[in-house]
Amino acid sequence: MRLLLVPSLVGVLVLGLAGCSDPEATGPAGDTTPSGATAGTTEAPHGSSSGPSDAAVRVPRSEPPGLAYVDGRVLRRPDGSTLALPRRWGTSSIEAYAGGYLVTDDRFFEGTVGMHRLDGDGRVLESWGSTGAPVASRDGRLAWLSLVAPESGRSGPTLLHVDAREGGRERTQELDRTGLPLVTGWFLGEVVLRTWSEPFSSLTDLVSPPRPVPLALELGVPGPGGRRWASVTSGALEVRQGDGVLLARFRDRGLAATVVPGVVWEDERSVLTTLVRGARMCLARVDTSAGTAREALSCATPWRRVLPGGMPALPAR
Repeated sequence: MRLLLVPSLVGVLVLGLAGCSDPEATGPAGDTTPSGATAGTTEAPHGSSSGPSDAAVRVPRSEPPGLAYVDGRVLRRPDGSTLALPRRWGTSSIEAYAGGYLVTDDRFFEGTVGMHRLDGDGRVLESWGSTGAPVASRDGRLAWLSLVAPESGRSGPTLLHVDAREGGRERTQELDRTGLPLVTGWFLGEVVLRTWSEPFSSLTDLVSPPRPVPLALELGVPGPGGRRWASVTSGALEVRQGDGVLLARFRDRGLAATVVPGVVWEDERSVLTTLVRGARMCLARVDTSAGTAREALSCATPWRRVLPGGMPALPAR
């Protein structure tokens, strides 16, 4: 679920991108217990002949992630169990779906990326092209796109898909392909779309054709308490409140420097995202209550060889 700000003729209309029954940004505050960053430095990646750079060494190490995350071709869970992921490509985002997962891969070209449905054992059931990661609503649905990349030389429909997280209620709508559309969020049960060639956003209930609305400013991914949102911009992670007021900006060119940039809230206080340092990466924990990036950043995993898809975390639902 993401929140957008949409300018209107009378000011700024806050669009809380959520399911129909969502109270938007009025939910109770969640637990603000710190994530428990500990003193020390990150360790060199296993099997590496050379350690991380000096800048990387200065990033402190904190406790392991509280969420499952992708580590190369493996999904690592907090209880220590693992799931083997497909080896033909890397994973750049992951969402739980229909007893398995929806993932995007690391093969990004001119706005398109591969998307795959996996079963609970990590086997590929279906594959198609898309323009970004699935977007979740607060009422338990996912929205995503399927399309045929124009560079493939083939033709086919561009479809918007919506289904319950548990599967079995999928609906689709064919979109007019005048550009590359992107799912950016939800508003009152409808899906918000943006096409890069158009100076406006669109809303659709998958029954009537998408209708234009003023271009939405995406606030990002909501925290568990529904009061703060996190998003990745160029070289920074931003935290805002529901009316769009900027609460914090943590500048670091290595934050979410991946094929499909993304952040996942680990708890009410901390956000997880990939941190890249030269040829190394870790899954970083960002303490959003800190004053500076140096104070906020720690590595929740060992350093690994950098991969285009990074180390995406699996959101808790």
